[in-house]
Amino acid sequence: MRPDRRVLRLLLCVAAPGLVLSACQGIGPATLGAGRGAYSDVIARTNSEQMLGLIVRMRYADPIALLAVANVTANLRFNATTESQFGIGSQTNYAGNLVPFAAGVGYEDNPTISYAPIDEQAFLREWVAPVSLDILIPTLRDAAHPDDLLDLLVNRVNGLRSGGASTPAERAAFTRAAKLLRDLRELGIASWVVDDGLPVHYELILAGYAPEQAQEVDELLGLLELPRAPRSGAAIRIPVALGLRAAGLSGLVIQTRSVGEILHDAARAVEVPEEHLKAGVVAPSAAAPGEGASPLRIRSSRKAPSGAIVAVKHRGFWYYIDDADLASKRAFQQVQMLFASRLFEATKKAQKAPVLTIPVR
Repeated sequence: MRPDRRVLRLLLCVAAPGLVLSACQGIGPATLGAGRGAYSDVIARTNSEQMLGLIVRMRYADPIALLAVANVTANLRFNATTESQFGIGSQTNYAGNLVPFAAGVGYEDNPTISYAPIDEQAFLREWVAPVSLDILIPTLRDAAHPDDLLDLLVNRVNGLRSGGASTPAERAAFTRAAKLLRDLRELGIASWVVDDGLPVHYELILAGYAPEQAQEVDELLGLLELPRAPRSGAAIRIPVALGLRAAGLSGLVIQTRSVGEILHDAARAVEVPEEHLKAGVVAPSAAAPGEGASPLRIRSSRKAPSGAIVAVKHRGFWYYIDDADLASKRAFQQVQMLFASRLFEATKKAQKAPVLTIPVR
């Protein structure tokens, strides 16, 4: 029996909107669930690759360039289709081969990515400015590995020095003091304090230590060239300031690194191929990989690495951080987070400038 055209027309008008609506209800949340994670993963991966590429290019003294992802807009386009087949002539010619009614819904994702320009003057200021106490103290207070952060962010604490310009003995003393600070913090004895009501509103407080812990407290104070702990076990309040230590000043005076210094130290951790050293396209490192300001180690390989958390290709070689190298992964994460915060400050003034917008098809 041939279906009535008026009935089919009514079915199309009633059924198709319902199909589109139900499809949209299912596709919308599913798309958000899949799309948001995918965009986030890609941005995280490409940010890490840009950071690693910057460090490697600095090791080679090659030109550098940066782009910051300013905006990602995901445009979803939906389309609905309906189909009905009819036969003409003898029914024996098409019986069982026709689809009385079919409907479908499809969608496509067309993202638009905007890159923000970098304000060169603002970026230069962020590049050469030392890390402020407003960043350093809260970071040390909340970090899981504050001793690594001290090595990364700080050049000098009172008479203790770190980094490539320090001697092995100075680095050993700095590392010991950083470890003591970490151990005493884990015991609840050492605390970094921010108090806006004080003239110098940053303090290191040592309190609540038992007699058997007084030796470690005394060792730390001795390394920092501060008076010994009182035998009464009373709390020790040590004011913290930024700059160079003046004669007779009692307290903790910290000299921090700039972003530029931190990245130059990170670049020393790049293991360059021997053939590049022989060709003279890169200078030998003044220190062994991982020595100095950071435990970071950036390896090189002719072939694409299989166990890398992040990898980039430069001058015919792959440079990467091994996924099993936890110390390097932590150090790289700390460098990247600090650099991202400085890059954000440098892009704020450029937000009104034209941006590079790329539609992706």
